Amino acid sequence: MFKTPAIITKVDNYKENHLLISVFSCEYGKKSLIVFGGKSKKKNTDFVKGLISEIEFNKENYCLNSNLIQSYNWFLFDKYRLKVIDYICFLINKLLFLEDIQSEILNTYQSLLISMNNNSNYLVDLIQLELEILKSSGYQPDLNDSVIKKVLGDGFLINTNSNDELLTILKNDQSLQKAFSNFMEKVVLRVLNNLNINLPFNRSEIIQKN
Repeated sequence: MFKTPAIITKVDNYKENHLLISVFSCEYGKKSLIVFGGKSKKKNTDFVKGLISEIEFNKENYCLNSNLIQSYNWFLFDKYRLKVIDYICFLINKLLFLEDIQSEILNTYQSLLISMNNNSNYLVDLIQLELEILKSSGYQPDLNDSVIKKVLGDGFLINTNSNDELLTILKNDQSLQKAFSNFMEKVVLRVLNNLNINLPFNRSEIIQKN
């Protein structure tokens, strides 16, 4: 028996009344689990793409239980925030497979959901999550001084061993957020193209233009 916090990244119908779900946890990586009776009204709301839940499963990869940790207000979300959920779940499904107990992906994703639930500016949280996903998948961009200068302009020196200074700079300047977001769009697309993975929509569709 195994129990772990996880992001539900994909939900598919399985046979007559069951579900096949994909989940990602830092402890076990990506798992595909069968939820028997998952299409019933009692269980159906427990297994929604984008939720963070404590997932209990066995060695046969049967999901035995799910307890909600963090939800999102899908009925209040605009099309941009709904697309963020699709985008992040897509990246996790395509890029993350192995466990990484040092990863901050779940915590960062939860912060993103909270920002979107509060109708706050979520762009920095999104950028941070993208960086965490790329780091865990082995495709972390090289944010050296010349790259930062090219993206953000002169006058920015950051610690390349951590993203904390970069994120602090971005939080205080929306124009820099947009500039770095455009850079991240190119980085993510380059990674996906090198892996022959097609993003089913443009990343620009998840960013509301002011």
